[in-house]
Amino acid sequence: MNAVTRQFVWVALATIAAVYVLIFVGGTVRATGSGMGCPDWPTCFGRLIPPTQEAQLPADWRVTYAARGYDTADFDPVKTWTEFVNRLVGVVIGLMSIATVALAWRLRSVQPVVFWSALGGLFFVGLNGWIGSMVVASNLRPVMVSLHMTGAFLVQMCFIYAVVRATPGLWQAASPPAVGGDPRRAALPGWFRTLVLWSLAALTLQIFLGIQIRESVDLIARASSDVSRADWINAVPYIFYVHRSFSWVVLALVAWLFWRVIRSPQGARPMGRMVWWLLGMVIFEMMLGGALNHLGFPLVAQPAHLLAAHLIFGIIWFLWCALAPAMPPSPASAQPSYRTSHV
Repeated sequence: MNAVTRQFVWVALATIAAVYVLIFVGGTVRATGSGMGCPDWPTCFGRLIPPTQEAQLPADWRVTYAARGYDTADFDPVKTWTEFVNRLVGVVIGLMSIATVALAWRLRSVQPVVFWSALGGLFFVGLNGWIGSMVVASNLRPVMVSLHMTGAFLVQMCFIYAVVRATPGLWQAASPPAVGGDPRRAALPGWFRTLVLWSLAALTLQIFLGIQIRESVDLIARASSDVSRADWINAVPYIFYVHRSFSWVVLALVAWLFWRVIRSPQGARPMGRMVWWLLGMVIFEMMLGGALNHLGFPLVAQPAHLLAAHLIFGIIWFLWCALAPAMPPSPASAQPSYRTSHV
């Protein structure tokens, strides 16, 4: 890996990490009900720096922001600054995305796909920032909130793809297993990438079900102030039980991925370490789902549950991207083999 590629990879990885930080912060905003902590955008109560006490608000603030719920709601500086921090992290990610694209520009002649993928990530960062402004303008309309979360998936997909394509040699197996070697180290079969794709599809469906549950909870919380937080889950429609049961399908597919990778030459490569994290994250995510169900929607579990879902998605997407440059089919098989030589 040359110096230019190395610089790009480190900045891109930092940007991806920052995206996950923003996802957690955004989940905290939602869990604490701080989404309207700043009722306008891009300012906050008409100020560049949010107020810390009610005396700093405009004299007619209740009238100005009545449509945002402040006709009766009290000013809460904690919620205001929670939302403001969320915006600040978003600005930082915007700047980091620009830096990532600037470094990818230097690779455009030899790896144009890296540049265009990074540029796509920057585009979706900007688009998601605009959707965030629409979230505020719509007074936290659930469908807009869901679109805002969906945008985060598109951002990480672009940047992860750019990193993988910039460093293809890191994800290939060192060498085929020697004759008479460990029989457990069989090369990944040609259908393995299809299994990754099915796992990604199953996870996407699971996330979609989770979005529907989250929208239902939002509507219940806003429409029924008499319903306590611990009773929200009891008011959610039957889709919750589908979501809970389908998690075992996702776990089974991920366990299959894990088993195939660790028994292949990839098990000793970075991909092998990634599948360990993947399996652990899925189990952890199911535990968080159980906490949300049985412990009455604890605040700390909500952003953690959201972050874990994004991390799982990111790892599976990485696996699919890492296997994208498949070798041509051998004469003995019409399917590509993932038994690659060291580059």
